[in-house]
Amino acid sequence: MMYVAAILGAFIASISPFWGLIVIITYGGKYRDQFYRFLIFFLVAEVLLKVLNIVDFLTFTDVFFVVGAATLLYFSIYKRNGFHLAAILAAYVLNIVYAVIRHLVFGTMITENIGKMINTYRDMLENTWQSNSDQLAVALQILESSRQIFAKYYLGIWLLSIAFGLYCGTLIFSKQNIQKWHHKLIRLPYEMVYLVIATLVMFLIPNTRDLGINLLLILAPLFLIQGISILDFFWGNFFRKSKLLLFLLIISVVFNYFILSLIALFGLLDIWLNFRKIRVMEDIDENHSG
Repeated sequence: MMYVAAILGAFIASISPFWGLIVIITYGGKYRDQFYRFLIFFLVAEVLLKVLNIVDFLTFTDVFFVVGAATLLYFSIYKRNGFHLAAILAAYVLNIVYAVIRHLVFGTMITENIGKMINTYRDMLENTWQSNSDQLAVALQILESSRQIFAKYYLGIWLLSIAFGLYCGTLIFSKQNIQKWHHKLIRLPYEMVYLVIATLVMFLIPNTRDLGINLLLILAPLFLIQGISILDFFWGNFFRKSKLLLFLLIISVVFNYFILSLIALFGLLDIWLNFRKIRVMEDIDENHSG
């Protein structure tokens, strides 16, 4: 079963590094006593996909570094100190380094591929809505805006998905682990505040605005994760009692970008204000006054 999971993981990772991370972290945790053997078999399966020309070179390098090398570092850090958050951050930093190198080496090709994909969608829209010029004009305008966004910010968007792949994989891994993850107590290093300040300065300067937005996209999922842990701390027990309410909460969060931004903002502010400590201090005061 382990080898089947490794082969399946190689195919899934080739289609989407996001889902590949979830699969490999989940099964890597399940087979953590044999993780190195599991990972080697996963990488061998990916090499075979490249040799057979089923995947191209860029996809192969993505899987090798984004999933293979990152999960190796992930479990090495976790095995050393037992901290899920430290493992996520280490793997994410490795992916940031790889993403920068990927951009420098393959940036032109990636931008061209985005353009080809947009042109394909453009042809489909023109063939579908030939008889409705108004709808076609609106759709083409949206498509052109999407092309500009992805061309400028694909680095940050891509890393955003990697961060959530690591996070979702860790959630599943922690459920099957004897050493449970104290998710509601997640707290990022205070030093990240300086990264946010530097990023905001870049955003305000016209010549570095695109870089600043990419950096914000890279940092945002980390603060969103911390914001989700705050929700878990204050209301986790309440929502766990009602599966329907929990489902509705997840749907509203996923499809409402304002709520996502608000949760990420709370995650950022928590570095300064430490909302959970305030709650604990209030409980202590109430107990003493009682």
